[in-house]
Amino acid sequence: MTKGSGFTLSCIDGVLLGVYKYTPLGGCSYIPLPENIEKKKSTINPQNIDEECFKWAILAKHVKNNTRKRVGSNYYDEEHRYDFSQITTPTPISDVKLFERCNPNTSVNVYGLFNNINNNNNNRSSKDIVHPIKVCDTEKEDHFDLLFINDVDTGKSHYCYISNFTRLISDQKNRHEHRLFICKKCFTTFNNQPLKYRLYGKEALTAHKKICKVHRAIVPVMPQEGDILKFEGWRKTQRLPFVIYADFEALLLPIEQQHGSNTRTFQQHRAMSYGFLVKVGDHVPAELLEQFEIPRSVVVYRGSENADDVAKQFVMAVTSIAERIHELLSKTNVPIVITDEQLRVHHTKIHCELCKIKFSHGNRLVVHHDHLTGEFLKSLCNNCNLKLVTQNFVPCFIHNLSRYDPHFIVTELGYNEQRISIYGVKTVHTS
Repeated sequence: MTKGSGFTLSCIDGVLLGVYKYTPLGGCSYIPLPENIEKKKSTINPQNIDEECFKWAILAKHVKNNTRKRVGSNYYDEEHRYDFSQITTPTPISDVKLFERCNPNTSVNVYGLFNNINNNNNNRSSKDIVHPIKVCDTEKEDHFDLLFINDVDTGKSHYCYISNFTRLISDQKNRHEHRLFICKKCFTTFNNQPLKYRLYGKEALTAHKKICKVHRAIVPVMPQEGDILKFEGWRKTQRLPFVIYADFEALLLPIEQQHGSNTRTFQQHRAMSYGFLVKVGDHVPAELLEQFEIPRSVVVYRGSENADDVAKQFVMAVTSIAERIHELLSKTNVPIVITDEQLRVHHTKIHCELCKIKFSHGNRLVVHHDHLTGEFLKSLCNNCNLKLVTQNFVPCFIHNLSRYDPHFIVTELGYNEQRISIYGVKTVHTS
């Protein structure tokens, strides 16, 4: 029922009401910091006995250094600086935006901790890693960085004030002594070592923020030493033998329909015609296309002003062709056609041409060939050869499907029991 969808709400059959207990993340009473975080001396963790730790974490910025650890008159004297009237206690993270709204010159970032476990040479170790939870796009004049920690045993949460953000996360990014400039949204770092052809230091960070601000906050976690990431999706690298490209044309017909007292329909989009092309791979023999009646030219269907079955005809036509393509692929298995020279070279191979693993008794050398023509393609290991199975689906790309055309065909997709998946994809054309 969005603009241009062509759908109209006719009735509501019923309403299902689900009631769930919602427990938002929120800070409460005092929780000690993990030892490795405490040692960095980059945070202020006020020891409060109430559930207003968010307030005390904010005010810790203005309390003198030697009295920051305990909440008392030193904190009460600073309460006038900000408006805390709209936030609840314990303070959920969602209330941080309310605090910013009540205090226009302030901005607040919230970071959390997760425990990263390393298994290196059978030595198990763990480390608390700082990660972003809520990061503002622009830091205002009065800015705060807060650390949000949890106690797994008690289920309590707590806010702390981050007094030195760089010191807090520097060992996550760099073990050198150079000064770091850190993006608080993605933790990308820039040091102040001069570079000849690139920006460095604060200038590099400023340029990076222009790009980073449009993305959500993340923290990259690097793999452990010795880990190897291998690509195994070889099946997805193979070109499909058949693809269908389609498009619709529509008429905008004037109508007069009243739906209730406030809704009137005065125009209706109706599919007028469609066209599609079955794009066939160059390696598919023409005789197979003739045998299974796969069209090679553009198929066009034109309806009329009185015909409303254009979408149904499209779904039926495309499905029929997809079934014939499936039959072609499942019934065609041409034996391997290989020359003596190709066979000689094949037997000299000692590594798979895809995964580069050495052939063995358990993963032997095999011939990978085109089942439609019998043509020899590659020398592979048995594991890779089994992965390169011809895809058992026919993709159909429909122009403007994500914006306009789907309402023509979506009601016709259920005319049979075969599975059809729809994906709306926006493409960008550059010149």
